[in-house]
Amino acid sequence: MLNRKSAALIAIVVALMLLFTVGCNAVKTKEEFEGELPQGFESGEGAEDLGDAEDENLRETVVYYQNEAGYLVPVMRKIPWEEGIAKATLRMTIDSPEIQQDLMVMGLKALLPAGTKIRGMSIKDGLAKLDLSKEAMECENAVAEHNMIQGVALTLAEFETIDRVQFMFEGKIVDRLKYGTDVSKPIEPQDINLEMGSNAGIDGAKVTVFFHCNPDAVYDYIVPVTRIVPTDSVSIETAIQEILNGPSDDSLSMDIPAGTRLLGVETENGVVSINFSEEFGYIAHLPQSEPLVLRSIIMTAKQFPGVEEVRILIEGKEYEGGEVSVSAFANEY
Repeated sequence: MLNRKSAALIAIVVALMLLFTVGCNAVKTKEEFEGELPQGFESGEGAEDLGDAEDENLRETVVYYQNEAGYLVPVMRKIPWEEGIAKATLRMTIDSPEIQQDLMVMGLKALLPAGTKIRGMSIKDGLAKLDLSKEAMECENAVAEHNMIQGVALTLAEFETIDRVQFMFEGKIVDRLKYGTDVSKPIEPQDINLEMGSNAGIDGAKVTVFFHCNPDAVYDYIVPVTRIVPTDSVSIETAIQEILNGPSDDSLSMDIPAGTRLLGVETENGVVSINFSEEFGYIAHLPQSEPLVLRSIIMTAKQFPGVEEVRILIEGKEYEGGEVSVSAFANEY
């Protein structure tokens, strides 16, 4: 029979052997990692805690889609809560008859081509390694390919534990996709819908403004656009002035009454007051456009740090038109 000292010694030796074995197996080369990512794998730091559910069964999650004009469009959706919520969210961006029917409500399109499968995903130190099947490499054109990569990166970056994505296809990292999109290195979310018009080549700061789809369209939604402005820095006033300047693309609109001027912007204790000239009041007579205009202004202002509430004034008096929740996301359904 073993005495207490012998038993303790044996236990220590066994523990050391197990630790040595685990440590050796944990070191993998890039080739080994690519070849051994198991089907449906999702683990790593933060993989199980990707955000709190709104309630026991649903989680509000921002998912990116694309429209017919090639713009990425963020949509707030309520995802049934399950383990591996990030992967579940991505499945909602894969083209299928069910997703097509779902997106008909807003006239949007899925990011990932039909037949795409999520082979696995791991998350560690802010990096999501996402392995997709070969179908993901068959986008219909260069715009769709760019939107797929950026839209997926933006969607995953909505989770606090993810800030960049390394794309893999059939377990391998490739240099470029069919239409030239570089995916050889981890992708960070970039300037969404960067304007490539007359200001694309100028030196200046970038600001994101929200416009809405063309008023002749059947569907109403807000579209973020990154614009280059000829200044060293941007402010809320700069951003609101760009809204008044309007979109550069005919597929977008901003139905602010003609002649409206920005009289000033004041910020106090997290409350931003945006003061317009009297012409803005006519927006109350445009019931279809009013909520979209108000939401565009609110979303544009709320992107700046510290903004908790937005008040819209006309000649210094609070606008008494339709009510739009200042906490509302751009597009919800």
